[in-house]
Amino acid sequence: MAKHCFNILTFNHPSDSLTFYFSDKEQEGTTRIYHSLVPDEVIDKYGEQEHYYTSFCQKIEGFISVTKPTTPTFEKITTEEGIEKTVPVSNSALSSSILKRYYNSLIHSHFKSKDYLVKPNFVSDTEIWLPSETQDKEGIYKTFDRFSLKVQFRTVSNSLELLVTFEGKSKIFKTPVSELFEEVPVKAFNWVVYEKGLHRFDELPDEGKRNYDKVYPVWNFEIRDALHQETEAPDKTNKYKKFKTAIDKFYREQLNTAEFKAIIPLSSKGFIPVNEVRIGSIEKSSNKLVFGNQKLHHVPYYGITENGPFELSPSSKIHFFFILHEDDREVATKIHNYFNGKLNGFRGLSKFIHTPYHPDKELAIYFKDRDNPWPELYEQINDKDFDTDIQHIAIYITPISKNVPVKSQRLVYYKLKELLLKKGVSSQVIDPDKVISNDKYHFSLPNIAIAILAKLNGTPWRLDTKLKNELIVGIGAFKHTEVDIQYIGSAFSFSNTGKFNRFECFQKDQTKELAGSILRAVKDYVNVNTGIRRLVIHFYKDMSREEVEPIENGLKELELNIPVFIVTINKTESSDIVAFDLDWKDLMPVSGTFIKLGYNRFLLFNNTRYSASEFNFNDGFSFPVKLKINCSNPELVDDYKTVKELIDQVYQFSRMYWKSVRQQNLPVTIKYPEMVAEMLPYFEGNEIPDYGKDNLWFL
Repeated sequence: MAKHCFNILTFNHPSDSLTFYFSDKEQEGTTRIYHSLVPDEVIDKYGEQEHYYTSFCQKIEGFISVTKPTTPTFEKITTEEGIEKTVPVSNSALSSSILKRYYNSLIHSHFKSKDYLVKPNFVSDTEIWLPSETQDKEGIYKTFDRFSLKVQFRTVSNSLELLVTFEGKSKIFKTPVSELFEEVPVKAFNWVVYEKGLHRFDELPDEGKRNYDKVYPVWNFEIRDALHQETEAPDKTNKYKKFKTAIDKFYREQLNTAEFKAIIPLSSKGFIPVNEVRIGSIEKSSNKLVFGNQKLHHVPYYGITENGPFELSPSSKIHFFFILHEDDREVATKIHNYFNGKLNGFRGLSKFIHTPYHPDKELAIYFKDRDNPWPELYEQINDKDFDTDIQHIAIYITPISKNVPVKSQRLVYYKLKELLLKKGVSSQVIDPDKVISNDKYHFSLPNIAIAILAKLNGTPWRLDTKLKNELIVGIGAFKHTEVDIQYIGSAFSFSNTGKFNRFECFQKDQTKELAGSILRAVKDYVNVNTGIRRLVIHFYKDMSREEVEPIENGLKELELNIPVFIVTINKTESSDIVAFDLDWKDLMPVSGTFIKLGYNRFLLFNNTRYSASEFNFNDGFSFPVKLKINCSNPELVDDYKTVKELIDQVYQFSRMYWKSVRQQNLPVTIKYPEMVAEMLPYFEGNEIPDYGKDNLWFL
């Protein structure tokens, strides 16, 4: 088995016991602690209240001192069921939560004393900014590498742990805010630097507010838009190498030193290995997908190229029509020739997805205003009558980049999508610059083709799995910074084969409405299928009791005694635990590898490295997703076979992304609802037109 390591160091308590000072009143420099975390002596002294305050080891007059061991003593007890257990003796040591904050405060103070930029909040972790080796060549910014240190107790080892993450780079303007006020609205400023300190702009100390010419903003998207800066292309280089190289250097230069070890006595020699007993792998069959004529393949591109799609569009009367600016006729001609199979590199829609390509020239829409096409588009589309016996799909060649800084121009994309949906028409958007300037554009055509087939209700491929009597619901979310509202999207799959039946959207606080839609789906399922075995919910965060309860109550009312499995799926983009394959020079673990992090918690690697030797570097280096599995019948989570089946299912659903022939790291049960939720606030009344509720129009 390949050797893996975590981004975790281990350390020992610097002392067997500590004396902390507590008060019932807040003072400057103290840390607030919830009542259930403080020693009993504090409550005995001050009486019961919600929070108390500690200065840790700093003696303050009037504070009560409490000396306790850092490690609890244990005792054996027998439960009501007759099971013997070893448990910590109550109040025998300082709580792990208080100790975590204490060690985080030591780390925070250590790096502040070295004059590094350190984020002010150290309750859960400490973020340190160090000058990057490579700086901005144009001299507009100072560039910093950001690292996060988080103290945790025995998550994957028997020791105290220090989680070390590389958070990426940040840019700080060399121009002060005072010189940017004219162009940049004040609300756009978030983090700023004043006198070697990081502050939120609205929490600047009084001296900073009196000296805006010495306050320097950290670059963000809102400032970018205000200054009409171009959007940078995403970095697609190897994340694992970049991350590991950065944390190795940080460990050598900042952590593996006598000075740091004096406060946090590191015990591991470098980052700790992953114990083999923690490592599992999905079933080999989970990589298999079904294509035309029931043929199997694990690579979508080859599977569909060799065998065609699993299921063709149910409609044989399909008309395409183009929407374009008058100057983009050359682009339309090139796309037309690709779709027809007349250009090298792509066989055409009729051969690749077995969909007839007929361009309806009478429906074609041309507009004149490149910067504001909406009035012309609205008028021309509204005037058209689309034959309901024909399935139409619009090819929109947009003159406006999706990332253009001007909001009114960005909105055209969403308004057009909505207007076409109201007419019962799906659309595919094409960027003309990519068509003309990219001599490898034909590599994009397979992705466009499978998205078109999905929008025409075809099935590019299916999971190779036996049909089970279960309903799978995916809940994803997208927070809109412009309106500061989080929207929740839901996707329903009435089978475990990856086919979706309905999409809906809600605002974050609409928990009853969300539960109601899930229960309606259960009713619909039961009306058509007998013997529903279980309900599986893929959720983008930990599901609260408030969110789960109405679902469980609703199932009781339906007299359905079935388990509800909740699989929490988190993206681990940076500031979390990751693992590296030390036997491969590019460090990314083989796809389908999962690592147990603790009770019911796992790290799952979804990528296109299907074996130790098979990988296409153009597919990218996806970070893992973090899973947490809970159930309404908790004992079912102890069954390894059931848990492994649920992990396999998450992995398989990451294979069902029909916007690309490449595997994604996030399952579509989370990704599809997130995509819908991203678009919802731009639609009239925050409502998806009916045609879009059971159609993959958003791909």
